[in-house]
Amino acid sequence: MDKPAVSLFFGAGAEVGYGLPSGGQFALDLFRIPVDQDKTDFKDQLKALDNTSAYVSKWLPDDYLKKRIHVFGKSDYEGIIASSLEYRKDDILAYLEQLDQHVLRLLRAWDVSEDHIRRIFRDETSLELGQILYGQAVKLNSRLAESVGLFNSVFFSAWLKLLELHPEQTHLQHGVRAILELLVGACGQRLVAKLNEEVFESAPDKLSVFDDLSGIFSLNYHSVGQTGMDIVLGEPAQPVTEENTPVEIMTALCRTVLEDIYSRTLDYQALVDSHFRYLYNPKAHWARFTRIAIFLRTVRRYISSSDAHLMERLAAGPGYYHDLSGLSSLADIASVGTTNYNGFARELVHQEFPSIPVYYLNGCVEEYYDPYCNLILEQPTAEELAAYPRLLVPLIFTQSGIKPLTSITMSRRYVELYDRFEQSDIIAIIGYGFNGDDGHINGLFRSLAEAGKRLSIFHYGHESLSVLKSEYQTKLRLSSSDNLDIFTVDSSRNVAGEPWWKALLEKYQYMQPVLTPRT
Repeated sequence: MDKPAVSLFFGAGAEVGYGLPSGGQFALDLFRIPVDQDKTDFKDQLKALDNTSAYVSKWLPDDYLKKRIHVFGKSDYEGIIASSLEYRKDDILAYLEQLDQHVLRLLRAWDVSEDHIRRIFRDETSLELGQILYGQAVKLNSRLAESVGLFNSVFFSAWLKLLELHPEQTHLQHGVRAILELLVGACGQRLVAKLNEEVFESAPDKLSVFDDLSGIFSLNYHSVGQTGMDIVLGEPAQPVTEENTPVEIMTALCRTVLEDIYSRTLDYQALVDSHFRYLYNPKAHWARFTRIAIFLRTVRRYISSSDAHLMERLAAGPGYYHDLSGLSSLADIASVGTTNYNGFARELVHQEFPSIPVYYLNGCVEEYYDPYCNLILEQPTAEELAAYPRLLVPLIFTQSGIKPLTSITMSRRYVELYDRFEQSDIIAIIGYGFNGDDGHINGLFRSLAEAGKRLSIFHYGHESLSVLKSEYQTKLRLSSSDNLDIFTVDSSRNVAGEPWWKALLEKYQYMQPVLTPRT
């Protein structure tokens, strides 16, 4: 029997086991990292340009060397909050409704055990954790929400009880306030959206005057979500141990939960998109041009510094990229695609399989972009970068709606990967969340599924397969889930006790001897 052709697609989750941050943690870190070095490097690049060239004379503004270099900062928090509440409000509310489950998940890998937290709360309050709930004592305005599960949360009620006993604990108070701001902000955004859509419940279609009054309500984002942004993007979290006081431990837990909420719901796509267009026209808005140019440099530097620190660990493994050695003994690996930005996928795959193409769909730290010529430079040398006559920015697309709107090189990349997927017997997707800001990639997979190709999605966790199948069907906007196969994988990259790649091949009866497919 011929070996099956397998194509693989890796998202950020595939590299978490190597020690790299998840996509959400990555987003938070981008707004924490100092940017002084990137500003200096950008100024040096500007100085290196030939100021007598037509390119500089026509494309850059007058006195560009004397102009201030702008960066994203605290003044942009309001825009990030607005975008997060507008596009992720349902995710925020869902998280808060299931707050206790999320806290228990975090405690499984936290500095202090759940048992110790229960013990210190009992010692501090003379109450068992969960013995007091605020669901009857606190009621949100019914216009915002009919019911709110947050106030029946065991852990949120514990924080409120500690605040009653220790009103002077400002750090805990700020953490609780930040969570309440997200609750009120998400509910308020939902109400505002409903009001703007239904200012008039009915009106004649022929009278457009009624449409002119839509969209008149808005939320004051300055008062919503800012407290949480200040906390998670401000001073780094301090480690805690069982030696800390009960209030210190519970305050640290509240901060950990808050950071987890933001890492899952932070949306800066609108911020990036509103600036990216100015890469093509710096004269139109120099401040926005420099902000996005510096931001892309910061992203590259952050990823590259992580790469250097983790390279030794990555080289040794284990991890998904190293597992390809086992997979290759029973299958032909046709292609590898990734949304990750570092060069690990290409480097580790090519160490053993130099002929397998690796496609970076969201750019890579080894690639640069010339916005003036809409040109991508793939793996240029240091000498080539130093001699390049125009401004370059790293080709790294984080949350952005303009990802596919780049050069012919990037367009070909998508088409080639699609063709290789279409020609493969098996398509395996690992560590990729099908998030909304990757709609262009989701569309690629949707087209494959609608054309009859089966998608094997590896999901970290132990949720119900039927529930997961429905969720991924919704994310992919498919009319049917028939062509989706879901595998739940653990932290050891195993599915039901065996390596993920063996489970994949068994599912499709490619193991010898032929096995009965799983249902």
